[in-house]
Amino acid sequence: MRWLLMFRNRSRTWCSDTTDTWFMPTSPPILVDLEQTQHRIARLRQYVDEYLLREGEFICEHYSACAASVPAYHDFREGTMSHVGHRFDLRRGDKPLRVVVVGQESGYDKNRPEFRRRVTVEGRYRQIHELSGLKSRYSATPGYETRNRHMTGTTSALRLIFGEGLGPDPGGEWVSPANGEPFHIFDGFALVNRLLCYAGLPEGSNGLATGVMLDNCREHFLATLMILEPTILILQGAKAAEWTNTFLTDVRKFSPYLYEGHLGAVRTVVCAFYHPSAQRPLQRWDHPLAP
Repeated sequence: MRWLLMFRNRSRTWCSDTTDTWFMPTSPPILVDLEQTQHRIARLRQYVDEYLLREGEFICEHYSACAASVPAYHDFREGTMSHVGHRFDLRRGDKPLRVVVVGQESGYDKNRPEFRRRVTVEGRYRQIHELSGLKSRYSATPGYETRNRHMTGTTSALRLIFGEGLGPDPGGEWVSPANGEPFHIFDGFALVNRLLCYAGLPEGSNGLATGVMLDNCREHFLATLMILEPTILILQGAKAAEWTNTFLTDVRKFSPYLYEGHLGAVRTVVCAFYHPSAQRPLQRWDHPLAP
C-alpha cells in the first residue's frame, strides 16, 4: 500500500479537476447520495433480470457455450452477481467518489453453499457487507471469522480512500458522513468480478477460466462498469488490469500501479495491485507495505 499512501499526499497539480480533495487531510466530509445509489442498484437489477439471473434461473445466452468449454474434470459454478453497497454513491464536497474493486471470479465458500452459484445482487450484498464485513475481522479475533487476503486488501484500500488510515481495528472501518448515520466501508463500494462464473478444480477458488468464458463475459463486465460509473477502480492483479484497461481511453500513467483514464464519459483513477495470491508477502496487496 506504499504507493497509495504516497498518492494520499501527492501534489494537487496532476489531479486538480477530479481527485485533489479526496485524500487530503483537510478534505471536506463525505456525503451520501442514497437516492442515486438506489437508482443505480435498480438499473443493475434490471440488467441482471433481463440478461443474467431471473427467479433463480441463470439465463445468460452464453451459459451453455461457456460450460461446454470447461474440461470434464473441472467444476463450473455459474452466476455470481456483483456486490454494490447501499451507500455506493458518495461525494467529497463537489467531487463524486464511487469506488469499484475488480477481481477475477468468486471463490468457493465451503461453509455456505448458497453462495456457490446463482447468487443474486441481494445475496452478494449480504455475503460481502454482512458476512465478510460486519461479522468478520481483519485479523484473528475470537467470535468472528477472519477475512481472506482479497478482503483484507480491500479493507486497507477502502480505509485509505475514506480517510480512516491503515490498521486492523474494527473502529477504523466505519465512516461518519455529514448527512447520515455511520456506515461500514463495505457498504460504500462495489465488488465486480471480471467473470460471473467459476471454472476450476471442484471446491477450489483458483479460477482456470477458458478463453470462451473471458470473451463471452466481457459484455456483462463492461455493462456493469458503465452502470456503476466508478471514479476509482481498484484492480486485483495483472489479469484484472489487463481486462479493465481495454475499456479505458485517454490513459495517463503516473506509475505502474497508478494511472487515470476515461471509462465512457467518466474520468477514473486506477489503482493496480498485485493479486492477493502472490507468493511473496510484499507482492500481495493485502500487505500494508506492498506496492
